[in-house]
Amino acid sequence: MSTAYFDADCDLEPSLKSLFSLKTLKWIFVGGKGGVGKTTTSCSIASRLAEERKSVLILSTDPAHNLSDAFVQKFSNTPTLVNGYKNLYAMELDASYQQAVEFKLKEENSLFSKFLPDLISALPGIDEALGFATLMQSVKSMSYSVIVFDTAPTGHTLRLLSFPSLLEKGLSKLFSIKQNMSGALQLINSVSGNAIEEETLNSKLEDLKAITTSVKETFQDPSKTTFVCVCIPEFLSVYETERLIQELAKQSISCSHIVVNQVMFPIDLPSGNDQGESVLKDSSELLKLEDIPSDHSKLVEFTKKIVCSYNQLLSYSKLLYSKYYSKRNMQMKYLEQIRDLYSYDFHVAYIPTLNNEVSKIRVLISEFINILC
Repeated sequence: MSTAYFDADCDLEPSLKSLFSLKTLKWIFVGGKGGVGKTTTSCSIASRLAEERKSVLILSTDPAHNLSDAFVQKFSNTPTLVNGYKNLYAMELDASYQQAVEFKLKEENSLFSKFLPDLISALPGIDEALGFATLMQSVKSMSYSVIVFDTAPTGHTLRLLSFPSLLEKGLSKLFSIKQNMSGALQLINSVSGNAIEEETLNSKLEDLKAITTSVKETFQDPSKTTFVCVCIPEFLSVYETERLIQELAKQSISCSHIVVNQVMFPIDLPSGNDQGESVLKDSSELLKLEDIPSDHSKLVEFTKKIVCSYNQLLSYSKLLYSKYYSKRNMQMKYLEQIRDLYSYDFHVAYIPTLNNEVSKIRVLISEFINILC
């Protein structure tokens, strides 16, 4: 379906072709408000990439387990080959992964773990940032050609992307605490004759600093990392998209593609020979000339029924069109906002509302790929 109605004046192509053509990309984040089609979009992107890249991982940070539902296949914290693919893997982070990370950080018998309570109380959210750091360290060690992140709703995603800045503040705080306690540490070491604890702390801090710097550099390298925003033409979704784009700009993270889902396009009226066939399920339902009675009294009754059926059909059509027009009129307001805000600096792809529910993800992904590319 053509998107020319929305993008006739756009400077940039309304598709994701440029996303797939950038072979240096390593991380692609897909995010937006809940319920706008992030998982379908990320699955479509990953599936398309699997046609060109050597190996692709789609990783969900959303605890809702949408990937398992989408592919009708159970995934876990370990990358698993997606059924029907040779080089597409999927991985879902669940509560057990987060708990394992927290346990590892907090239960270590070292000075680092003893400093954590002070650090966490000084900087709320630092414990989650430490978890993100551990996750991204693990991700960086993976050997996939490209990783697609199917993210949780906007708030969680913003915290994930901002963790390097938060950790930098946290490390600065930790170094300050360590500096203030250096005298006490030296006294303890002189009494115990053991400097291993302090060396372990120094090593931990330096490792965290290196991870933070490395991830931040990758985040801010547009040749390696980009973000795809997904929205629908409604107020809250457009509002969150703008908030997300502004935050990405603050973090110096590349974002040049937007997917607008559930768009109600103008109705294409049937033409030519399929005017009747397109509306009726069976051509036998069409009224034939021999069905018209020749008897005058029967013809009057027949005509009354025709008029009554016509009036009912007209009334029903007006009701349907009214609902369609109201919805589309509401959408047009936000589609115009999207066009004015983004169409000259972003590749904006429009996905139409599907007429029928698609239960098979392969069919849905295929439809998405055809439109997005």
